[in-house]
Amino acid sequence: MLLPEIKLSWFHVIVGNQTCKVNTTMEQYTAKQWAEIEGGHTMSQYEEKKLKLDFIGKDLNESKMFRSKNKIEGTSNRDMADFVFMNMLTLYILSVEYEYAAAAKGYATKTMMYGSFTNFKSSATDLYQGLTSIKTGASTARDKDKLQQQKLKLSDQKIKQFLNYIRRGQKVVSPQTFFLSLERDLDIQNSNYRSVRRLAQDWTRLNQMQKQLAMTRLMQYFRTNALRSELYPLVKDMSRSQKLEIKNAHNAEKPKWKSSDAVAATAAMAAAGAAGFWAGKRIGHAATGYKGD
Repeated sequence: MLLPEIKLSWFHVIVGNQTCKVNTTMEQYTAKQWAEIEGGHTMSQYEEKKLKLDFIGKDLNESKMFRSKNKIEGTSNRDMADFVFMNMLTLYILSVEYEYAAAAKGYATKTMMYGSFTNFKSSATDLYQGLTSIKTGASTARDKDKLQQQKLKLSDQKIKQFLNYIRRGQKVVSPQTFFLSLERDLDIQNSNYRSVRRLAQDWTRLNQMQKQLAMTRLMQYFRTNALRSELYPLVKDMSRSQKLEIKNAHNAEKPKWKSSDAVAATAAMAAAGAAGFWAGKRIGHAATGYKGD
């Protein structure tokens, strides 16, 4: 795979009575990468992938979704709870994937940088802002948000324990128990999100079809509701590189459709080689054959 055109970076230094130009482009590459570039060779696939993820990882240093208190307060408690839930599932999936584990570790570390989730921090991650919003009841201006807030509860101990596992590069103990508890604490009502939870919590044991179902659903969520999320570029990269997105699948984030349309779409997906589709717990189980909580 050929390396894209490199824009050289120069600065001037004075040596004796002469001014010399020094190329600083190689500072962003490893010695191996620069040797390959200078020799006219292609960058190894692993090295190129690692460089790309490193650049993405360095950009995960401040909230892209919630840059101000007004943005947080303007997000409903229901939407914020869903956002936290789907991002926690995503972070777990990334943490158990070899190529993305380092990025997940860095994100968990930055999310925990300020300790408890009690104050808005413009330099914190999206996940920190979401957890803080739920913990402090930031969105309670409307009656429906006040009612929703009464149903939300978060355990700092459970959240920190989960993030610490990922921050330390350790295996998360009992992810099934943790995510089922989180689903209840966040009062997750969307049956599609619960279906994603049942798959994501057992990611390392899923077959390719089950991973495609879960990843397709995650991609639909991010594209529709959290396009600026910091984790979205990683999810998109993983989906593309591992061919985990089912093409032409109906976007479950859109309003319900007629049953005849559902049948037609299911048939089209089957013809394309995607033998599964779900819209809630019952269909999710039927499509994957997976019988979780």
